Amino acid sequence: MNAKNVIILTIMLVSVIPSSCNAFNRNESASKNQLVDRPSFGFINASNSEPAGKTVNPFIDYSEKLGESAIISNRLPGVAIFDFDRDGDQDFYLTNAEVNALFPLSMGANNRLMRNDGDTFTNVAQESGIEAPEQNSSGVVACDINNDGYQDLYVGGYGRIGDQLDYRSVPSVPGLYDAVSDRLFLNKQDGTFEDITMAAFGEFVNVRSAASVGCADLNNDGWNDIYVGNRADIDFVRFDNPRHHGHYNVLYKNNGNNTFDDVTDSAGLRGEEVTMFDPFGRPIKFKDPVTGVETEGFDAMYLDANRNIVGDPAGQTWAMLFFDHDDDGDQDLWLVDDGDRTKVFRNDSSEEEFLFTNVAREMGIDTSGAGMGFAAGDYDSDGDIDVFITNIGFHPLTRGRPTYPGGDCAYAHQFVWGSCLNYLMENRGTLEVPGVGIIPRFVDMATATEVIPSKFIPPDSLDPRNIQDVWQIPTGLAAYDFGFGTTFFDMENDGDQDLYWLGSMISKGEGPGGQMFPSAGRMLRNIGSKRFEDVTVEAHLLDILNVDYSNLDPESPGYNATKQRIAVEFHENGKGVAKGDLNGDGYLDLIATNAGSEVFKKGGELALDKGKLFVWLNDNSENSWLTVRLKGRQAIDGTGSNADGLGARLILETTDSNGNPSRQVSEVTASSSFLSMNSIDQHFGLGKNSVIDRLIVYWPSGKIQIKEKVQVDSVLEVLEPK
Repeated sequence: MNAKNVIILTIMLVSVIPSSCNAFNRNESASKNQLVDRPSFGFINASNSEPAGKTVNPFIDYSEKLGESAIISNRLPGVAIFDFDRDGDQDFYLTNAEVNALFPLSMGANNRLMRNDGDTFTNVAQESGIEAPEQNSSGVVACDINNDGYQDLYVGGYGRIGDQLDYRSVPSVPGLYDAVSDRLFLNKQDGTFEDITMAAFGEFVNVRSAASVGCADLNNDGWNDIYVGNRADIDFVRFDNPRHHGHYNVLYKNNGNNTFDDVTDSAGLRGEEVTMFDPFGRPIKFKDPVTGVETEGFDAMYLDANRNIVGDPAGQTWAMLFFDHDDDGDQDLWLVDDGDRTKVFRNDSSEEEFLFTNVAREMGIDTSGAGMGFAAGDYDSDGDIDVFITNIGFHPLTRGRPTYPGGDCAYAHQFVWGSCLNYLMENRGTLEVPGVGIIPRFVDMATATEVIPSKFIPPDSLDPRNIQDVWQIPTGLAAYDFGFGTTFFDMENDGDQDLYWLGSMISKGEGPGGQMFPSAGRMLRNIGSKRFEDVTVEAHLLDILNVDYSNLDPESPGYNATKQRIAVEFHENGKGVAKGDLNGDGYLDLIATNAGSEVFKKGGELALDKGKLFVWLNDNSENSWLTVRLKGRQAIDGTGSNADGLGARLILETTDSNGNPSRQVSEVTASSSFLSMNSIDQHFGLGKNSVIDRLIVYWPSGKIQIKEKVQVDSVLEVLEPK
């Protein structure tokens, strides 16, 4: 793996933002939630976009070199890319669990910490102390909780499969606590980690079924807080009846001394009743025989094997996204739940108090569906952050309407308040709503976003005959298929954001259920003017084992899609996706996890199978780039922003050889995608530009740094100034 030239600079501090880059205000003297107009930049950065049909340099699958480390026995495998030993390259952590539902008393499987050793990856989880063999692990996030400059690990747990026991039964069942409880591992800076879970959380350790986990400094006090999105115990997840029990989510406030307080209730982030309507639009409620309280979608008479109530009156959260959606200098929160409405929480916190307000309804985007994962990026190159949300996709529209109420997105899709289709939420700035205050304005552009389809694996929805007459025919990006993990990234360093996602249902194979929601991943190249081109096959990014890419000419007599396994029916069980520059060549690579699961054989026989990890190395090399690595002042002298720089906004300005200006924006987050986390290094593709006009860093502390004439093709390490 290639070494990079790391340039370490302390960049000058400026006290005012020049008018040409007044994208938003993070001035230290500004009052909390002060609104600052975001100007229209007046152009779309399309000068470097690749034209449709341009040759694609394929990715290289590195996973075969990982041996057994690439085999996954987990229903919910997550991955986090981070530099755990601070040696300048990107390592990754993979969560594992026991897939065998036939033996519910079995424990977890060893997680893996894959150390980047230059030309190979070595699993060092055992000697590092973070295998967590007792835990059935799920989502993972890497963030620096004690501001020592090293990222720590929070690993979610989801319990045993097949024991018919929910979290309330944990105290009475030996070994169940170890299987379901989350873990917090403190990085000791010497290659090892210490499990500080009990010391950090005490009685507030999360024993509900964790899905995705996120870190952010939510009150801008310089310390990263933790939010856990809980789904539900897998044994009780059903979508064919009105009982749709989830688990409450958890928000942990960082006290700055390796301890955390549960502030979920006071912050307004525990969870809300699900939306469960009958076909006439009337709420379906269940009455608690003890309290007499009626709750929508939650039946207190639904009990586990130990006669304990199952779940909580809340949604089943799959993924979360922290970013500053209204440009007021703090981290807001987006949530998607499986079988419930999208939630958008405005951060109204102060340093003394955490407070969040759900504004999704006022925004008009509180649609119910099967939200799975988030990608955040400036897809239209207008200088703000847009959001892509994966969903079930077009698949239910190839079948008839469900007649019985439940959490199935196809039931909700019949009504104005529901949809199964993927969303592309375009950022349109902010607006003020009487009685509510300032809210962000996002518009779903998925149906209007053109995608030039793949000549190899176009989605079935593009043929209107495949859509049942009872459904409206989907169009554009909304016509595409199932997704879990997803990410925006600049695939060829041309200066715009491309989009990748993958995902499919638990079951696969040839028998019943195996092809309910088939998907083999989608790599959509941004070709400018809010258009994409499907280059999944050309990029060699199919989520399929043993694909033969040697002949990609469908007109050739030797081309055979079935024999070459270039067909969606060969899909794996895609789950998590993360991006990062793994080999240090200045191009972003991808890691994708596939779940272990049941496999349907011919005749309906059910067998067990393990999943596969894909490590796809980007083989592009034509364009320039810049990687920015931030270090907050807390890691230096205990002042300013958190050590990771989470919440920082970066703006990069360039001018091409024809004098055309462009502006790119990114934000440092630790909450990306389904179960998984991207590297926090910020990457910019520069096309043929050889000079960067300006790099502007807006720190969470309110400090602003500007650097002019930055060297391209380098890693720029930026230290927050005093």
